[in-house]
Amino acid sequence: MALNFSTDNPQIELEEESTRQIIFKVEIPQDSRARTKDVGVTMIVKGKILPDTASAGNAADSTAKLMEWSIVPAEKKEAYRGVTVKVKSGGIVTRQYELPNAFIVDYFETFANSEGVGEFTLKIKQMKNKLTDVKVTGGFSE
Repeated sequence: MALNFSTDNPQIELEEESTRQIIFKVEIPQDSRARTKDVGVTMIVKGKILPDTASAGNAADSTAKLMEWSIVPAEKKEAYRGVTVKVKSGGIVTRQYELPNAFIVDYFETFANSEGVGEFTLKIKQMKNKLTDVKVTGGFSE
């Protein structure tokens, strides 16, 4: 399975080899006894932090740009971005998620001495007043 994550404004694109897991959730309050209007859309992206090889002529690790986005104050328009995530398998896009007004809820990085490789976890949400703009498609070739 290959994953592609990108945002715009300016664009941030994660390398496929750095993305390990995508979790897409439609959240409904657990104490609800009927369908509710209080629905949310959350996406969690987990992966590894690649060594920064920009000096060797390759692209720099873009997780640093995710960290920078995570600290943008809520009152700035740059805190909200369009996000597209493609899940690919055998040249076919199994799922494509589009969250046009997403913001970061949580971002963290961990590093272990034994492996020397860092990992990141990114949790984003779609603005509640823009839930109807979320698109989930799939089953087409790249």
